[in-house]
Amino acid sequence: MVARPGGCALRPGDQPHVDDAMSGMTPGPDEQLRRTAVTGHRSRVGGWPIPIAGAVLVLLAYTLRYALVPFVFAAVISFVLDPVVDWAARRMGGHRWPIAALLSLMIVGWAACTAWWIGTTAFHDVAEAMTKLPRMIDSAITAATGPSGEDIFGARHTPQELSGDAVDSLRGLLNEASILLALKLTVGTVAGGVMTLVLVPYFLISGPRLADGTLWLIPPERRRSVQEMLPKLVPMLRRYVVGLIGVVIYAATVAYIGFGLVFNVPGAGVLAIIVGLLELIPVVGPVTSLALVGLTAISQGTFAAVFLMAYALGLRLSIDNLVGPLALGHAATVHPVVVIFSFVIGVVLFGIIGLLLAVPTAASIKLILQHYYAEPIEPAETVELAPAPRRAARAGPHS
Repeated sequence: MVARPGGCALRPGDQPHVDDAMSGMTPGPDEQLRRTAVTGHRSRVGGWPIPIAGAVLVLLAYTLRYALVPFVFAAVISFVLDPVVDWAARRMGGHRWPIAALLSLMIVGWAACTAWWIGTTAFHDVAEAMTKLPRMIDSAITAATGPSGEDIFGARHTPQELSGDAVDSLRGLLNEASILLALKLTVGTVAGGVMTLVLVPYFLISGPRLADGTLWLIPPERRRSVQEMLPKLVPMLRRYVVGLIGVVIYAATVAYIGFGLVFNVPGAGVLAIIVGLLELIPVVGPVTSLALVGLTAISQGTFAAVFLMAYALGLRLSIDNLVGPLALGHAATVHPVVVIFSFVIGVVLFGIIGLLLAVPTAASIKLILQHYYAEPIEPAETVELAPAPRRAARAGPHS
């Protein structure tokens, strides 16, 4: 047995530990693994492993983007309702499941009422609007070209010819493949909605545990910076999501009051819901809703069309200048160019998930960079170089 400096004895198969700095030798991989197993210490996680892990997660999310839609919707719903569940749980001795079950039943009831309304009123309105679509297209083309028509590539085309060509093109799109695709989308939407309703109670009950588990995936030495960022990031995201829901509800409600109760537009309920849902899409959504309202207004006659478009423009201005900034808060301060870029990249890569998360992701990145760049720069470590050893003088024959 050989005695160690600390008084412990070495087994016959062990080698005495020699300080690497003193010996000038670098331990090999086998020696590093042996020391890790003996001491129980691990290496710090940093450098390339973190970007590689992030790239793998992004690639996995891109591959599973359609399967993740119910999970994203359920997570967003529980994220919005989590303060309500926490408040009720504190009043009920820390039990989250009663209020979570009650909210889940309310969500299921709301979904059932929405499905019933779509199957009765909305379906009837859509069918009526489709029957009136040729007349609406003819009125829009007549208003744009005039009764005498328009010269296109040297040939005179009447409004009736242009509207007929437009209707024929629209009917050409409604072929068997398009109907099959619409059926697949309908079945997928129903299945995704049912899966979302199933997942919501789990997220509401186990939301804190899921959040802690997600935070646990971050290496401990990197976890503190994330924990310092969450108190700033979470309130901003929650205010944005709640504010966006408020904007959608406001737009749909005010649109229905004007289109249905004041101007008595056919299919006002469906049009109001479309106008509200288009608020989820930055820049493109408002332009599309104004185009739909304009197409509907033309079919109502000149006098009614002017007031209907004025009402739609007033609704647009109230959202952009009053309701939107108040509801969305700091998340609405992202530059429009950044918003459009994030929206396009999100939709192209992740579809509906990118549509929902584009603006919150851009706002989160902005807040994270502001927090990180506000920190003082860590001073560079001064490394003291050891003096080079003197080279011994070579003794000559005549020294």
